[in-house]
Amino acid sequence: MQVREICEDELETLVVDCWLPFAEEMGELDEYNALAEHVRNGDLDGSITYREELFADEDQRTYVAVEAGELIGYATAERTETPPVFARGPAVNLGELFVGEAHRNDGIASALIERVERWAEAVDAERVTIAVNADNEPAKALYERHSYGIRRHKLDKTID
Repeated sequence: MQVREICEDELETLVVDCWLPFAEEMGELDEYNALAEHVRNGDLDGSITYREELFADEDQRTYVAVEAGELIGYATAERTETPPVFARGPAVNLGELFVGEAHRNDGIASALIERVERWAEAVDAERVTIAVNADNEPAKALYERHSYGIRRHKLDKTID
């Protein structure tokens, strides 16, 4: 298994093989993450365009886990500046982390986290941040094993 930065010609494969299954799992955890109707109907053009835009952004990275030529997992990361009123430096946000079900518990998620952390060091980030679904116990346990702790609780409210 190899963890590396994604290549542009792999973006459509990423959407189909990894991002869509990730989004489906997130939707099963919480209706808040339900798939958009056009995606449920098989229209992935907007999703591919979205990934192409992220690929072109120098503050974004997508790392993939590849085995036998197949994408079996991925992680996204974004470098962000801290507002100047705070005494902390820039951060990298680990936005998405997914490993295909057949490859879980093989250390792939850990390898992806470590790759994001190495990039964070390379871009002089002070910390890596992660948001996790409140009901995603396996992900929370994984992040805790990597020494991530709760700093903030994010709350939201649906506006009717």
